[in-house]
Amino acid sequence: MSTTNAKTIYDKLKTFGLTRAQVRALLPDWWSTEAEKTPDGLAELCVLISRRLGLDLPLLLQGQVRQRNLAESVAYKHRSDTTPGALNAATAIATSLAHAVVAAMPRPYSWNFHSPAEVAASVRAAGNGLIGLNSLIDACWNVGIPVIPLPNLPVGIRKMDGAVIKVGNRPTIVVSKKKSSRAWLAFIVAHEVGHIGCNHLDRATSIVDVSLQEHSEYEADSTNDMQEQQADQFALSILGGDEVERIVRSWPQWASPVEIAVLARQAARSLGIESGQLVLRYAFFTRRWPDAVSALRFLSEDSDAESIMKTALQRNLDLDLVSTDMQDLVCRITGISG
Repeated sequence: MSTTNAKTIYDKLKTFGLTRAQVRALLPDWWSTEAEKTPDGLAELCVLISRRLGLDLPLLLQGQVRQRNLAESVAYKHRSDTTPGALNAATAIATSLAHAVVAAMPRPYSWNFHSPAEVAASVRAAGNGLIGLNSLIDACWNVGIPVIPLPNLPVGIRKMDGAVIKVGNRPTIVVSKKKSSRAWLAFIVAHEVGHIGCNHLDRATSIVDVSLQEHSEYEADSTNDMQEQQADQFALSILGGDEVERIVRSWPQWASPVEIAVLARQAARSLGIESGQLVLRYAFFTRRWPDAVSALRFLSEDSDAESIMKTALQRNLDLDLVSTDMQDLVCRITGISG
């Protein structure tokens, strides 16, 4: 430890993908940089960083950066222009928060579904007949799967849209995509549920979906990754299935964004599905993603998605059960109040 100082630690973390400012954004508000100049303060800095990033503490004290549990495997999906190393920091923070939340969950993990239809039925039951973001998240929590929003990762960190991380035997869903659309975040959550339902975590402890977003050509359309295709199909089956497919295929293929929104709202009432999901399904069929994004903006009911996720976390998580040294980070990154 004698040859290690704060600069050494920060320089090593830069190779991990974190600048000094980003590391300090993860530290408690009470932390003083003056403390880093003393041996005891430097040791405490290492303890804090180790906990927040899941790093090996003895090695960090020696000025080396290595994640704990190296045997764990992370599968990065939809990776077109991003190397896995670019997501080290976001993945480490997400994993650390997942462990903190799971450790504070008294509800056992009780997944017992054998098909997307069974999952969809549980979502309808959670939403009094309605399939949407609220009911999907509630259905996950009901079977002991936390859904953790990560809207406040330090500025500049390259982040994934969503991920499913296994903590012990329990899958945990994280969503770091910042978006107001309920339909988009519901699709991301349902996609991660699809990975769980298709048993994709049997071979990996974490699946990180780098990009599940709107493009003029949806990335999953051109990928050869069978797991991604299976997770997409599982998600679409949860979110309306064949009935939604049948309805949107009857719409004019070149309807305007306003017309798409009107048709979606009308069909949603009879289907018991949030209107935004029909817009997205129409985009899957026509590949008109920019027009679908415009159509979603005409649906006032397709808003406040981030607030819904934070409210669900606040309601289901007893912060008093989260370890004291992680409570501030959980609140800061997820946006819930302490």
